[in-house]
Amino acid sequence: MLLRTFVNSAWVIVGGYALAMVIFAIWARRDMGEGDESYYLAGRSLTGPVLLVTMAATNFSAFTVYGSSGASYRIGLSFLPIMAFGTGFMAVSMFILGRKIRSRSVQHGAMTAPEMVMGQTGSKSAQLTMATVLVLATIPYLALQPRAAGIVFSALFGGPEWIGAVLVTLLVVAYTLTGGLKAVVRTDIVQGVIALSLLWVGLAMVISDSGGISAAMEAISSSENTEGLLGREGNYTLLIWTSTMILWLFADPMFPQLYQRLCAAESDAAIGRMATLYPAVAWLAFVPPILIGTIGHLSYPDLDTAGSDNILPTMIMDVGGEWLGGLVLVAGLAALMSTMDSQLLATGSLVTRDLLGKDSHEDWSREFVIVSLSVLGLILSVWSNLSILNLGLLAFSMYAVMFPSVLASAHFDEIDGRAVVASILAGEAVVILAVFSPESFDGWWVEPVKGAVPTTVIPSLFAATVGLVATQQYFKIGEDFSWRFEIKGSDIAPLAGLLAVFVLAQDFWWWSETGTWSFGLPKWIWWAAALSMAQTAIMAKWVGKVTPR
Repeated sequence: MLLRTFVNSAWVIVGGYALAMVIFAIWARRDMGEGDESYYLAGRSLTGPVLLVTMAATNFSAFTVYGSSGASYRIGLSFLPIMAFGTGFMAVSMFILGRKIRSRSVQHGAMTAPEMVMGQTGSKSAQLTMATVLVLATIPYLALQPRAAGIVFSALFGGPEWIGAVLVTLLVVAYTLTGGLKAVVRTDIVQGVIALSLLWVGLAMVISDSGGISAAMEAISSSENTEGLLGREGNYTLLIWTSTMILWLFADPMFPQLYQRLCAAESDAAIGRMATLYPAVAWLAFVPPILIGTIGHLSYPDLDTAGSDNILPTMIMDVGGEWLGGLVLVAGLAALMSTMDSQLLATGSLVTRDLLGKDSHEDWSREFVIVSLSVLGLILSVWSNLSILNLGLLAFSMYAVMFPSVLASAHFDEIDGRAVVASILAGEAVVILAVFSPESFDGWWVEPVKGAVPTTVIPSLFAATVGLVATQQYFKIGEDFSWRFEIKGSDIAPLAGLLAVFVLAQDFWWWSETGTWSFGLPKWIWWAAALSMAQTAIMAKWVGKVTPR
């Protein structure tokens, strides 16, 4: 009888949410215009507040909810500043690069990074190379979402995870096809608010069940099996710590779905307002899943990697009961759906506009591409045995390689397309080597870790930069070309301040610090939070100076 009641309640909650999203998506497409600019970029109309919410909802995905909770179960609280500060700091590169991306997008009528590169270089080869790699990188990241959906459905209803993966994929495809970016953005806003609110409700339930946050931290620190969860040594090396933060800084602007929103911003000021407030949103998003994953060790001490990815729904159902637990798990669905729809739309634009060509597609082909991509992601989610964390980090490593060529293309009119191709191939070669032959790095300082390879971001970015510069110099011999970036006087102070914040976030002078402060949390977590506040203050001052109101 109890099981029947639970199943019925779960179906009511999830079914009601799914129906609401479909109805909302149909309503949201009411003012959708004609053409790709309306479909893919919402007519370049995203204001600052809208851009902030849709950026956050899109970026905070199944990786945020399930990957982070699973990682914190295995690693501990050291994962919090890596994610909250690191992801928040990527707003700096979003602001620096985003304004130039937006202007070049308007100049060339470009809706994707490869289109912008094509407009700047005139090179079809550069466009095709970048588009191909971006699509290949997005597929594993796309696979995270149905993987996590399967976890939620299995926790709610039992049975195999693939059923939930299929059902959520069908739902997301349905409303994405319905209204393009306008529908996606509007559903993102609703899903973002739902996800953030319910995750904090779930955290409050878990903390209350544990006797309070201080009691939970004390229990973790006093046990030999869990005491390492509150430290960094043994969980991270300084190299991995720094590499991962660098990874977020350079990878995130290259996410097709985030790049798409920079192109869709209505003004530079909108990008600035988004970048200023983004660090605060990052902390609000990552604190609940990471604390839940760490505290979950007290109740479930011996989970393997696959089991640890299930720790958040397991804990929520344990403490929340039938209705409340099921309601909170909708937060995970909201997070993954708000990312999956954006990934499908952005990657669909890469395929239709960059790989197939502007003149070769109609509405039906856009829809066919989106459906095909969803099927590929679904297959990978079922087939791959990589953890959610490793699937995400593999995609991020591939994205980061794009940054040097996109940055150079956005700033220089004379960049050679062959330099872009060389940059991408050189950087991705390092990533591929680390994935398939990590033993090749034995004795090096890189130390790749399984499929995630966060430490390879430094050598891969180095290879990409050298490939870009060397090839450009080779083909531009004797021509008037300078690599000098224009830095205005108003930019020097904020850039210096932000660099100082990033350096201070590496904590190399007190790496082994194990003391706690308020609520029993390690001092270095509060330190990272304070640095994020400093970043926000610097960004607010900078944005106010360089963007018109």
